[in-house]
Amino acid sequence: MSSVPRVALGGETLNRKWYCDLNTGTYAAPVWTPVAGITDFKPSFAPTLQEDSDFDGAGAKSKVATAYEWGVDLNLARKVKASDSASYDDGQEAIRAAAAQIGLGNVLDIRFYEVTSGGPKAEAYRGYVVASWGENGGSMDALDTVTLTLDGRGARTPITHPDGAQVVPTTTALSPSGGAAVGGTLVRIVGTGFMKAGVDDVVASTGVKFDTTAAASWIVESDNVIYAVAPAHAAGGISVKVTSSAGASVTMATFTYS
Repeated sequence: MSSVPRVALGGETLNRKWYCDLNTGTYAAPVWTPVAGITDFKPSFAPTLQEDSDFDGAGAKSKVATAYEWGVDLNLARKVKASDSASYDDGQEAIRAAAAQIGLGNVLDIRFYEVTSGGPKAEAYRGYVVASWGENGGSMDALDTVTLTLDGRGARTPITHPDGAQVVPTTTALSPSGGAAVGGTLVRIVGTGFMKAGVDDVVASTGVKFDTTAAASWIVESDNVIYAVAPAHAAGGISVKVTSSAGASVTMATFTYS
């Protein structure tokens, strides 16, 4: 029997390829909120092995996997938002709040997946977890960091990679849902399809519109969240539309000027 020829591999992938998102919607209609500030990421998957040796093995022992456990260990930098120095990351805060609960209040729906520009998208998973949140502390000149443990609760399910297909954006919710006619209201736009391959995919300059007028400015925080400054507009209810390279949103939320 001849050996199998070997072909030299190319470049390495980096551990910082991992993204982790928290579902702040429902399971059927998820709103994926990114967990930002990750400084260390370690997914785990460990089978439970049982001895199933018998006399027929002629002295060779045997084992079989009968269950498994999984989880994710992370370290987080407790940084504030670029857009609001008085607020922490939304994903981090949602997990911290859940970690202080017991019972079902501590159960979270997460997904994690690899993203390397131009690289493989082989691994993407979703599952329920329970959260343990621990401040790392330190000396007076130490940066504030947190150790986060997410232990699997039930199955870890392989999913289609979030960047597997480009989709037309939707806008499903606005907060606040109204503002002054003179403009200037900071609006949190919730929807889908704002990114492609982990990168902002909203069309520059005109990609976020309040009726037919482009937003004064905006920041794409995640595939599901945009922060936009409403332009001036006459009083009344109007639609907020997001346009990416895949097209303009058909499902739109209403913003009311007063």
